[in-house]
Amino acid sequence: MLDVFSAVCQRYTVQMNESRDHIDNIRDQFTRQADAYVRMAQTTNERGLRRLVSLASAEAHQRALDVACGPGFLTMAFADVCASTVGLDATDEFLARARDEAARRGLENIEFQKGDAEHLPFDDASFDIVSCRAAFHHFPHPERVLAEMQRVAAVGGRVVIADMLASDEPDKAEYHNRVERLCDPTHVRALSAAEFEAMFAEVGLEILQQPRSTLDYELDDWISHGGPSAEEAREIHELMGASVETDLCGLNVRREGGRLHFSHTAVAYVLQARS
Repeated sequence: MLDVFSAVCQRYTVQMNESRDHIDNIRDQFTRQADAYVRMAQTTNERGLRRLVSLASAEAHQRALDVACGPGFLTMAFADVCASTVGLDATDEFLARARDEAARRGLENIEFQKGDAEHLPFDDASFDIVSCRAAFHHFPHPERVLAEMQRVAAVGGRVVIADMLASDEPDKAEYHNRVERLCDPTHVRALSAAEFEAMFAEVGLEILQQPRSTLDYELDDWISHGGPSAEEAREIHELMGASVETDLCGLNVRREGGRLHFSHTAVAYVLQARS
C-alpha cells in the first residue's frame, strides 16, 4: 500500500514539475514575443472581442474572470459591460501591458493578477462569466484548466472558450500541431471538436452555442508572432508547401500572389455551468 502511495506521489510531483517548467517556457516565449503578439490583428480585433462578450450574455451586474488573459484585451471588453472583471496570466510582461492599457482607457472596474490556470486563486462559484481565449492549445493539461474554470463559475453562469480547432482526422491534426510547435515551442496541442466536447461532458458543462469562424493568415506574417529560428521557419515553409496540392493538415493551405496562406478554424464555445 505504501508503495502505491509513493508511486502516486512521485507521479504527481513529476506532473507538477512539468507544469512549472512549461509555465516558465511560456513566460520566456511571450516576454520575448510580446510586441509581435500584440500587433496581431486577431489579438486586438474589437469586433471579435465584442462578439465574445455578447455570446457570454454579459450584464452590468456581473463579475467576469478572463483566464490566460495575455495583454488583456478581452478582459477589458468585459470591463466595458460588467460590474467588475479580473484578468489572470502567468506572464509579467503581458500583465504590465494590460494594466497600462486599462489605465489609459480609464477602466476602474478591472484588475490583473499573476497566476496559474491549473490552480485558480479564487473561491468556488466566484464569477458569473469565466472566459479563456486563444490559450487552450498552450495547456499541457487542458482538462485541469477546464475543471478549474467550471469550479469558479457560478451555477447557471457562463464559461466561454475560444480557440483554434484541429482536424478530427488524427494524421492531419498531428501535422497541424507539428507546424504550430515549430513556430511556437509553447504550443502543446490544438484540440479537435470531439476532444473539446468530451472534456465538457466530463465536468458537466452544457454547450449552449458553438459558432465557428475562419482566421486567415499569410504564412510569413504568422511565423513572425512565434519568432522561430531560420531553420525552423524553412521547415515550416516546406511542411506547409507540401500541403498545398494535398491537404495534409486541415488548414486550407494555398498560394495567393505567390505567397503561402492558410486558415485556422476557430470556435467559440459558450457553456453553462451546472451544479
